[in-house]
Amino acid sequence: MNLKRAIIFGVGVWVAAFVIISVLMFIPWFKDSQTRIQVTWWVLEIPAVLLLAKWYFKMDPPTIKKGFLLGLIGLVVGTVFDIAITVPFFVKSYAVFYANWLMYVGFIWGIVLTTYAGYEFDATFTQPEEK
Repeated sequence: MNLKRAIIFGVGVWVAAFVIISVLMFIPWFKDSQTRIQVTWWVLEIPAVLLLAKWYFKMDPPTIKKGFLLGLIGLVVGTVFDIAITVPFFVKSYAVFYANWLMYVGFIWGIVLTTYAGYEFDATFTQPEEK
């Protein structure tokens, strides 16, 4: 596990989430519905996480375990950024921010995606030996 690359992965996912969710909050159809914003992020999270995971796994052979650990590290990095930036400057209340159950579904979804990336990229990374 390359910790430096995993942290950069986490920062990349957090930046993508921050930018996408910030833009969605100002679109009229999304403006009044946290559920629409979160569901749209979950859909857009798929290519974001898979592309960043592909970048990560260029230097570290993929496995399911590494994918899962990458998701956990990304979650920790994102949580640190949320505690340090998102809540103090934009939400103003940790209780309100962390009371949203949709966010926890997104956390689990991110870990599922990185675990899947480790599995899928491993299948293409380790080719069967030719006889």
